[in-house]
Amino acid sequence: MNLLKKIKLNYNLKLFEEHVSKKEFDLAYDFILDLKKKNQIDLFLLLKNSQSILRDLPFEFYKQKIIWTVSYDLSDLSYVNKFLDFYLSRNLNLSFKIGNFSNLLNEFFSNLDTKSPKKDIEFNDFLSLSNLYQNLILFNQDNDYLFLNSCASFFETNKKNYFIYPNTTFCYFYIINTPEELLLRYKKKFGSSDASYNELFNFSDQQFLNKEQEDLPFKIYENRKSYNTNVKSWTDENVINTFKGKIISYDKLLSQTQDVLLEILYHLKQFGMIIDINIDDVKSFILNNELNQKIDGDLSSNDKKFLDKNLDHTISFPN
Repeated sequence: MNLLKKIKLNYNLKLFEEHVSKKEFDLAYDFILDLKKKNQIDLFLLLKNSQSILRDLPFEFYKQKIIWTVSYDLSDLSYVNKFLDFYLSRNLNLSFKIGNFSNLLNEFFSNLDTKSPKKDIEFNDFLSLSNLYQNLILFNQDNDYLFLNSCASFFETNKKNYFIYPNTTFCYFYIINTPEELLLRYKKKFGSSDASYNELFNFSDQQFLNKEQEDLPFKIYENRKSYNTNVKSWTDENVINTFKGKIISYDKLLSQTQDVLLEILYHLKQFGMIIDINIDDVKSFILNNELNQKIDGDLSSNDKKFLDKNLDHTISFPN
């Protein structure tokens, strides 16, 4: 960073910190928005160098909020995301956007006018910079609510860094499909038992890359981990209570679709989203949108033995 940039950054940091220390949160928030309009690099540098401050700001500071939709397999999120887009466009008077977390982050860095070489973002980066990444997306979107979907596992470090943060998170939904169903899906997809086993339990410890990013020069990897780790991380009672989580069974979504969609709406309403419950819109969506059904077929005896050996049997599946 050249001297002029350093001087400008220190000046911006001083003004921002002064607003925060005086609890002038509206002025601090507007200061960030003003930087966004003027210079994306200055915005990036301010957010990067004020993470410790932003991490501890009150929930009320953020005018926009993130609602996370998460599942081990991203395809299990498509129906709920489609429903939210349909329903909220008719029943919410505030603006919202639904998108993939890693894709939106990729979009920001791809558009950032910097001479620095492009760098893939991997799990080690998220361990210290996850707060920054979410603030970059929040302040670069003009929507009141951001529905971000992800397949990453929740994490917490001993330095109190998290994958998501309480002051930017409105709530989250975690959709859990059964390992039997996912294994059938992966066997159909890969045509190989070994590849299917690895996809479910990630024996090779690979980070997940969204297919939309495979041909892009800049890549954002997600720390999906194994099915066991992923499910347990989001269904942990402390995580649910801290981040206002709602665990959704894909089986129940299939068998009691209307009830589950209403539960989603009431969860949003419970935590302050101002929406009416319009049962006719829910029924209309169900009538006109097909939900992916279970894969036909049965697991072999070897597949069942494999699951019995590798599945964490302490996982509690919702009814």
